Amino acid sequence: MRYIIYSLPLVLAACGAPPAVVSRPAIPVDSAVRLAADVILPTERPAAGVPTILLQTRYWRSFRMRGGGGPALPQGPREPIVARLIEAGFGVVITDVRGTGASDGRWERPWSPAEVRDMRAVLDWIVAQPWSNGTVGATGVSYEGTTALLAAASHHPALKSVLARQIEWQLADETLAPGGVRNALFPEVWGRTVDALDHGRYPDMFPRLGKLLISGVARRDDDPDGKQQSAREAARTTSGIAARARTVYSGADAFGRDGPPVDSIGPVAYADALRTSPTILALWGSWWDGGTADAVLRADSSIVLAHAVIGGWTHEGDASATPLPRRTRDASIVHLDSVVQFFRRTVRDVPQRPEAASRVRWYEAGSDTWRFAVSWPRTTSRVWTLQQTPQAASHDTVHTFIARGQATTGRNTRWTTGLARPVDITERASARDLRSYTLSPLADTLHVFGAGTFTCAMTASVPDATLHVYVESISAHGRVRLLSEGMTRVRRETARHDTNDAVTVRIRPVAFALPTGWRLRVSLASEDRPTFERIPATGDVTWRLHPTRCTLTLPVYTPT
Repeated sequence: MRYIIYSLPLVLAACGAPPAVVSRPAIPVDSAVRLAADVILPTERPAAGVPTILLQTRYWRSFRMRGGGGPALPQGPREPIVARLIEAGFGVVITDVRGTGASDGRWERPWSPAEVRDMRAVLDWIVAQPWSNGTVGATGVSYEGTTALLAAASHHPALKSVLARQIEWQLADETLAPGGVRNALFPEVWGRTVDALDHGRYPDMFPRLGKLLISGVARRDDDPDGKQQSAREAARTTSGIAARARTVYSGADAFGRDGPPVDSIGPVAYADALRTSPTILALWGSWWDGGTADAVLRADSSIVLAHAVIGGWTHEGDASATPLPRRTRDASIVHLDSVVQFFRRTVRDVPQRPEAASRVRWYEAGSDTWRFAVSWPRTTSRVWTLQQTPQAASHDTVHTFIARGQATTGRNTRWTTGLARPVDITERASARDLRSYTLSPLADTLHVFGAGTFTCAMTASVPDATLHVYVESISAHGRVRLLSEGMTRVRRETARHDTNDAVTVRIRPVAFALPTGWRLRVSLASEDRPTFERIPATGDVTWRLHPTRCTLTLPVYTPT
């Protein structure tokens, strides 16, 4: 459910694209709705036709330049993967999902039942075309990654493989309200953006320079003067995404007053159909891109992926988000050649599943290493008890700290990378409004894989409060970096100041290696503005806790 910026560099890159035949037909999916499509084909095609890669977006599938014209090759919803696929001999079809871009119909909400039903009709249309050889793959990043995965729920025989990147498996916990703490920023920004797109307006999140070049979504071939498109945009109502998301704190909550439970939206609702799908399924995520690592791990435990990857990149995959030093520049970014190679093996050639020996791959920060295996590593739990310093006394002393309402991790974090922002790797030694506990130096190299847990006997001075827990590393030179975090709401019927209640916070999954002598640090705060909702909205929160009754548990393993 993320957002993509069409930038000027992509326009220029498209101008130097390989020779291709481009058309913009309308694909009928029912008696009343036709979806806008870009069909991009290699100029030289075998008589038997070409394999096709499908991308389905709720953003503009491609754009129209001011004064007519435009790039030689329409840009798809993401990076220049289209040009790479054309060079490799694939055809590419990019559609605007119903009610968006230049497509007919109404966009009710993300991945509505009607939107998912349309996918089978689009696949039927592709294989019926004279240029198709009858085999199709689907891919995409974020929203388009989810549409790619959901296409496999159709069990269409032509859909041989799917590579979905940077998606949410469970929308509530992985984007809207991680740990039950409402993400206040993302739905507001994303809602404004998609509303602008649906009504033909240039969104504020697009680069300013692009406003001088781009006039709107590319027109369909059956609408050369744009009159139909103007009528579509005028008839569309506001989606109200932000308002719908304001009452969501769990997957059981309704997505708006008239909406379904959030757990009925997106991949988790189609788990049974995906589990039995004949399509080869691959899913990629990142340790530091929202909850996309959770999505990979949860999907793999539910439907068993043929190929699962967790990297160290940002949402777009073109920059590193790893907080620890790297030996190489590009170990933690996505290489598009690997995407093309996946479809060569699973669609273009005789379709075959990826090799079992490397079914899963993950990037380990710190060692700057990619690890390959048949399955995720077996781990054991290692437990640390909080101490203010390694030399602190171990007696059971009550600690009190006051959260006064200061920002804690800044504006560009793992939870905002989906808004086309970088992940800022900041020095946290002087971060404001944190209560920090530094653990003893490591006696040996620490390898962590997966989700951890923070459990603490603590209470707040108010009956309802948000708590954020950060797991950080301290290098031999004293640099402090955020490795992962978790958050939760701490609620009681009455406010108390005792510390008999146990609070448990799940730490988001991560993979890292810390050398001997480095230290872990646990930091606590009541908020993470401007991204997350703070409860209470104003006023100080006093927390009381017993450090020796607070533990950090991490899953550790020994690499083979």
